[in-house]
Amino acid sequence: MPGEPRTVRGRASRQRIVDRAAELVAERGVEGTSLDEVLAAAGASKSQLYHYFAGRDDLIAAAVASRCGQVLGGLTGALGDIATLAELEVMLAGFVAGFEQQGLPGCPIGSLASEVAERNEGARLRAAAAFDAWESCALTRLPVRWPPRCWRASRAGCC
Repeated sequence: MPGEPRTVRGRASRQRIVDRAAELVAERGVEGTSLDEVLAAAGASKSQLYHYFAGRDDLIAAAVASRCGQVLGGLTGALGDIATLAELEVMLAGFVAGFEQQGLPGCPIGSLASEVAERNEGARLRAAAAFDAWESCALTRLPVRWPPRCWRASRAGCC
């Protein structure tokens, strides 16, 4: 049964597969990324893939979690220096511009969530957890505290 590797080398191999899958999914989308492409980019074999993952859905869930972690790490770090709403707007505009320069328009977490929402429950749950983590981070670090009800409504496009 697939699972977490017990050796340093095994953990590195698994992480390399996840990292390449996350990169390809960010560039091409979930449907545009094949297992063969991931394995070629990672320099891994199918036996390694199935040693670490139950299948494509399991790998995609790990890749979504990894990508969400990268995005959240960047946003969390940047929020530490924000003192005003004007600074927040500049910081977020910089993130958007950076993603657009990489050819990744829109919210990277939202884009992943929309792709996996009805196809991969594990990946959907990981994207939802990333939204919750972003919300929690924003609510605790932003200079102006919005009530959670208003934050959720504005995130949903209701405010």
